[in-house]
Parts: sequence; C-alpha cells; structure tokens
Amino acid sequence: MRYSFNSDLLLSDADQEMARKEYPDLSFALDNALLRETFRPFDERANTAKTRSRRWGVFAVFLATGALLLAGGELLYHDLPKYQVRIIAGIGGVAGIVSVIIGVFGIMFRKRKMRWLADRLATERLRQYHFQYYVAHAEQIVGAAQSEAAAEAFTLQRARDFSDFQKGFLETVDEELHHLVHTEDFGEGVLIEGGDAPVIDPEDKHWRAYLDAYVALRFNRQIGYCDYILRERKSFWKQAPVQQEKILGAIAMGCVMGILILHGLVFVGAVANIGWMKGPLVHVFAIWAAIIALTARTFEEGFQPEREIERMRQYRVSLKRIYARFEAALAPSEKIAAMRDLEKLSYEEMVLFLKSNYEAQFVM
Repeated sequence: MRYSFNSDLLLSDADQEMARKEYPDLSFALDNALLRETFRPFDERANTAKTRSRRWGVFAVFLATGALLLAGGELLYHDLPKYQVRIIAGIGGVAGIVSVIIGVFGIMFRKRKMRWLADRLATERLRQYHFQYYVAHAEQIVGAAQSEAAAEAFTLQRARDFSDFQKGFLETVDEELHHLVHTEDFGEGVLIEGGDAPVIDPEDKHWRAYLDAYVALRFNRQIGYCDYILRERKSFWKQAPVQQEKILGAIAMGCVMGILILHGLVFVGAVANIGWMKGPLVHVFAIWAAIIALTARTFEEGFQPEREIERMRQYRVSLKRIYARFEAALAPSEKIAAMRDLEKLSYEEMVLFLKSNYEAQFVM
C-alpha cells in the first residue's frame, strides 16, 4: 500500500474530511490550518533543495569517476596523435578540477544541503509541536469535545501559542540546525511542558476517541513510515536505502571479484607467457574496476543507506515497545506518559537524521 506523506497533519482535503468523519468531536484538535499553512512552504523548499543538492553531488562523483577512468586508461590511448592525447588529458583534467570544486568545496552543493536540512528541521519540529500540544492538553481537548464554545476557545488559545512558537523557533531555525548537529547533548526536544496528571474518566467516549486518533495519526503513521523506508522497491534515488545498499554493495563486490580475476589473468599470462593476458588492456580494466568500486563507496558515503536503515530499524523497534506499553496502560496518566515518550523518541530520531546527513559527502 502506498505511503501518504504528511497525512498525520491532515495536509490534504481528503485527510481533513477523514478526520471530520472518523473523529467528529475532536477534529478541532486534530486539524490546525495555521500550522498547515506554515508547514507547506518549508516542506516544498526542503524537497526541492534535497533534490538539487544530491543532483550536484552525484554529478561531482560522475565527473571525478570520468577523470580517473581517463587517467587510468592512458595505456590505451598514449599512442594516439599528440593533439588527441592532449584533448583527452584536458577533458580529464577539467572534469577532475570541477568535481573537486563541487564535492570538496561545496560549490553548488553545500548551500542547498544546508537549506534542505534546515527546512526539514522546521517541518519536523512543526509536526512535533502539533502532537506535543495534543498530548500536553489532553484534559482540555477531551473536555472541549463536549462543547462547541470550549472547542472554539481551545482553538483560539492554540493559535496564540503557535504564534509564540513561530517567533521563538521558526525564525531562528538555521541557528538551531547548527547547534543540533554540533552538540553531543541535544536534550529531549520538549516544546510544551506537560502539567499535572490529567483528570479524565477512562470510560469517557471522547477520551477513547482521543486515544484512537493518536494511535492512527501518530503511532501507526510513524511505524508505517519506518516500514515504507525499509521496504525494497524499484526506485534507487528516493526513499530507497535498502535498494541503494543492495545495488551499491553488489557493484563494489563485483568490482573486487573482477580485480581478483584480472590480476589472476596477469599472473597466468606472466607464467605461461600469454601476451593478451599480461597486456595493457587487462591492466587498465583492473584499474577501472578499482575506480568503479571507489565510486560505489562514494555514493554510499553520500546517500548513507546503511546508517538510515539501521536508524529506521532501531526507531521502529523503539516505537513498537512504547506502543506495547501504551496498550497495556490503564490509567490516563500512564497512557499520556507513553505518548510523551513517543514524542521524545521522535525528536531523537530527527536529530540523528540531521547529524547523519550533515556529515554525508559525495567526495572521492
């Protein structure tokens, strides 16, 4: 089943209609139009910046690979006319220089990556704010579900609180990104402190609906996201770390085996005095195999598939443990405690994501 991004924030009309249908008395707490309007531009810009950043990173790796292949294949063209050799060498030199400028110095690459990470930080903190507010105000939400006037008062107060959050965080998101990726102790990410234990009747139908909504939009969506990322698919470029690890690992291993075979041919050729086995073509192919293996390793460093897979697996395990504790809890305070733990876990996973991608480089 196709995963729908940002449906937990009711970003589409269909999501909003679903919330009104499934949770008619609680839709006022689940649907935050002001937050959605703030979220959209950050999300769209983050997606664009990520695509452009990785596109330039991949381009830099291909340029470097081309330069190295031309240099490594010099034995194949050194007998050509001098002007042709100079042209080939010039192409390789320019490709190598441009790849270094893009990859090492970050021209056309680093600024876009920082924009992607800063905007992704903004979107995830908006998501976390939305659900932390929902958890922190459980008693008020359940009470307001019984009265249109109380629901309207809650919505107005939430709008005022969100305005303060915008001024306190979203306007300084670049500085926050710099702090998070460089600090060891990044805290628990609590944006809204919980008050006293909520006074809620466990048998209240609105309380049960409140919990069902959180399970559907938070627990299930987060676990579903992990399942989506860890699923094998045909795509290589977008949300496909399993496929990336599989393909890049196969290329690297194939190149290693190729190098062993080619060096074996050289050895046999030298012993048996077989000309083609010890000729320049075999030597060049061995060099090229090593270069392609290096290219695959560089893509692994840039895409970070192994780290993302491990992070998602650990996140899913932790989510399921918290969910099991949530399901076993009877008292409202115990339910809320598990929900708060999910929010803290979500923040921790976000920071690990930011650190991992901040350190990633497409440099050979």
